[in-house]
Amino acid sequence: MKKLLLTALIAGMSAAPALATPYVSGNVGVGFLGNSDASRLGITINDAITYKSGIPFGIAVGVKEDRFRVEAAIGYQTNDVEKEKRNLIDLVSVSGDSISFLTYMANCYYDINLNKSSVSPYVMVGIGGASINAKIDTSDETKSVFAWQLGAGVGVKAANNLTVDLGYRYLKPSKFKDNYAEYTGSSSNILAGIRYDFQ
Repeated sequence: MKKLLLTALIAGMSAAPALATPYVSGNVGVGFLGNSDASRLGITINDAITYKSGIPFGIAVGVKEDRFRVEAAIGYQTNDVEKEKRNLIDLVSVSGDSISFLTYMANCYYDINLNKSSVSPYVMVGIGGASINAKIDTSDETKSVFAWQLGAGVGVKAANNLTVDLGYRYLKPSKFKDNYAEYTGSSSNILAGIRYDFQ
């Protein structure tokens, strides 16, 4: 899936009109991983795992034409586990457990250009995959699953070729399994970044 997504996006970028502007970007922020439900033997335990906040970061390369942008992006974040329902009822504090996401996404943006303003709000959507490493209890496994994300934010023109970005993204990987159970997970990320246009 990873190679297919990147190949399709590169092909699309190569076919972009000559007037399209290439760019590179990077971001970093804070990620709040939502509580995970766990299912095993047909029994679902709601809010089975809670997490501490993490630090997501990523890089992207893309093209921009008028109000539209399309990019290939790679991101990473790790969230340490705060508590688990090891007795199926009570949440107990744990240490050493964590969830890590390596994402590879194709993102599309729509920039809302305001007349005579250096500020440009935007909305975005992305699809791709996530390689999830779950260190839960005695299990340490990595799985690749489908993932999607939605976001919105604002870009501020800091220089002719440089834009400062502040945004929110909701990242939703598919359910993932280890040897013991099947887990759900999603992350709300607040990100700050910069974008350099090769004009």
